[in-house]
Amino acid sequence: MANVTQLKHLEHLEDEMLNYGVEGCKAAVGFLKELRKMLGCDNSTGFMQTKWDGAPAVICGKDPANGLFFVGTKSVFNKTEPKICYTESDVDRFEYKGDLAEKLKMSLQYFRNLGITGVIQGDLMFTASTVKKENVHGERLYTFRPNTITYGIPVDHDIGKRISKAKIGVVFHTHYRGERDGYDLSTMTARAGAATNFKDNSDVVVINNDTPMHKVGLNHSEEMSFDKMVSSIESDCKKCGDFLDELVTNTGKSGDEKWHVASYLKPFFNAEIKAAKTIANVDTTFANLYNFYYDKTKAMLDKLKTPATKAQKSKLVHNSQNYLRDNESKFKTMLSLYKQLQEIKQFVIDKLDHLETFRTFAQTENGYKVTAPEGYVLHKDGDMIKFVNRLEFSFINFTLAKQWR
Repeated sequence: MANVTQLKHLEHLEDEMLNYGVEGCKAAVGFLKELRKMLGCDNSTGFMQTKWDGAPAVICGKDPANGLFFVGTKSVFNKTEPKICYTESDVDRFEYKGDLAEKLKMSLQYFRNLGITGVIQGDLMFTASTVKKENVHGERLYTFRPNTITYGIPVDHDIGKRISKAKIGVVFHTHYRGERDGYDLSTMTARAGAATNFKDNSDVVVINNDTPMHKVGLNHSEEMSFDKMVSSIESDCKKCGDFLDELVTNTGKSGDEKWHVASYLKPFFNAEIKAAKTIANVDTTFANLYNFYYDKTKAMLDKLKTPATKAQKSKLVHNSQNYLRDNESKFKTMLSLYKQLQEIKQFVIDKLDHLETFRTFAQTENGYKVTAPEGYVLHKDGDMIKFVNRLEFSFINFTLAKQWR
């Protein structure tokens, strides 16, 4: 689950059951059990990385086709007309404009001196012109805001001193490998982590994104609580596994599936987050789901022109409303399972947030408001899943204007 070829999108832990049904639910449990080993200081093959809210995403390294250093966006992976920039003139030729063009040219100029031998991906965090020296809540900080979150580091911290002299800052988090002879960028696959043995270069600050799991552990009470939550989640996975598979089968963006309530589950949860709502009560959330589906499909039906088409789609909506009512108890079990996954995820996030060196803020009309880091990515056997406090970061992400355009 959540295994990616090129790193274009990561899924939330609780969404895996909506994406893959019972197998997604089992995968979520597997991630949690691996995490339990890490928190309990047992032998584990998994590892955790901190997510950084950087922009733009930059791919760079040696092109396997010709050995030349390049930079680019995720468009370097295009199977047709890949946009691979070896020179500044290539940036212009591909018609990159404004901030993006400037940052790609700076990446070309400075990253080629890091001694990168393969292909890696990272998020730009700052350039010299975007770093400010500010007094935030009584602390002198270097601050920068690459996207939604504003990051701060004390001016007298070793990293702060490096930032004050640097031209550009980046978090590298992924490397790419070719799996067969004659591979090119379009066929390379993503792997977690990037080399840390970069050449020293005062112009570039490469920020480490490894989460120091050795600094966090669980006391006996927390261990018991965590294990109990995982056991309950595993039990509910078995209870509603067939129903989860049924929902996945009926999910789609076209045909009859476009009108089925299953296709509205993830949009519904996103809408709840935008409204700063949690699943406090499954009865209330079920009612909200019914109303959400009704409102969305009514708006779609109102746009239909021909009576025959409108009658056909109205029947699909009516059938799906009956499906909701007939399977109310199954939907509520699913909602309870979703809630449990959110709660155990937040339990983990709360244990990790205090480990971070950088301060994180949301910029509001009244100044800086302290906020949590974007989140974390758990890696297990080549799979990745993200742990994000959606009620905080995703709400900010949905509602706060982004610095990056």
